[in-house]
Amino acid sequence: MKQDLFDIVVIGAGVIGHSIAFRLKQSKPELRLAVLGDPMSSLMASRAAAGMLAPFCECDKADRFFGFCRESLEKYPGFIEELSSVSGVSIHLSMKGSLMPSSSFGGDWEEQIRFFREENIPHEIWSPDRRREQAPALADSCGEVIWVGEGQVNNREMHDALVMASQKLGVEILEKNVTGFLHDSSTVEAAVTDAGEVRGRQFVLASGSWSSQLGNILDVSLPLKPIKGQMCRLKLEDDRLDYTVHGLLTYIAPWKGKGFVLGSTMEDRGFDPAIEDEAIRDLIHRAAQVVPCLEDAPLIESWAGFRPAAEDLMPVMGKSSRYGNLFYSTGHYRNGILQTPHQADYTAETILETLADEISEFSPQRYNL
Repeated sequence: MKQDLFDIVVIGAGVIGHSIAFRLKQSKPELRLAVLGDPMSSLMASRAAAGMLAPFCECDKADRFFGFCRESLEKYPGFIEELSSVSGVSIHLSMKGSLMPSSSFGGDWEEQIRFFREENIPHEIWSPDRRREQAPALADSCGEVIWVGEGQVNNREMHDALVMASQKLGVEILEKNVTGFLHDSSTVEAAVTDAGEVRGRQFVLASGSWSSQLGNILDVSLPLKPIKGQMCRLKLEDDRLDYTVHGLLTYIAPWKGKGFVLGSTMEDRGFDPAIEDEAIRDLIHRAAQVVPCLEDAPLIESWAGFRPAAEDLMPVMGKSSRYGNLFYSTGHYRNGILQTPHQADYTAETILETLADEISEFSPQRYNL
């Protein structure tokens, strides 16, 4: 492998890593950047998601995390337009919204509506008659439904576009696993791969669930673990449903022209990639109680992914307190796809020292990293 000295080496070849490289190159085209990572890992992370852009349906308080997610949703249309223009790759993005049936809502329905109103979240309350008109595929048992102004993106197309954009902008993509580092007590000098060393002035650790393993090599203890999710995709005509649906401990996400994605289990089982028929059947059964036509829809594929969950379930983003030239963007848990545009800006601005408002709740310093 070349012994070039890169300005910045991003470790992580998923949407988080590539979006950081994309934003850095757009901001400073003269930077020499490399993205390092095994593309197979992205199959269990970035490409394993359903692409839901849903900061509202699972939140009940307006903290900094909520605000960050909301801002990222607002950035999505412009981000996808910019990314498609640079990459030449078409990316399906829908901002038609999400549905929350009252019958499958586990919390306090009136409290959720109050939160939406207080925070000026775009929403409508649909009566059963309005629901039949707007979303006839939903079961009558769904009752009253809240429409929420959220979105959905085809994350596989977005990942393809980010890789293509990186290539077109001159980022060097090195499809190799990082197995070690050359470093002293305060500086990282190189990432070590089975093909040689990759030297850099600055490094970004953006390896999702694998970040804690790389942290161990750097003698930092990153309290982050993979939370497994099993999912599937069913064949169904696009006109059956335009909205993402949240209900009965599952979600249903339409992929334009490619069927519907159902997800997902939440399993603390380490890096266990097994796909269990019983778990997939249970997903389909629960989803079909909300959208009955899914019961007999042909199964296209099933898969498992790993969500990187930090101990406090907050992302880890910012400059290392241990190494002067190391930065983190990891631990995005259930919201990695949603947070992609905003975390790319946040991380790039941190590296370029132009960040106006650091979010202390996300700082690596809270874990002495």
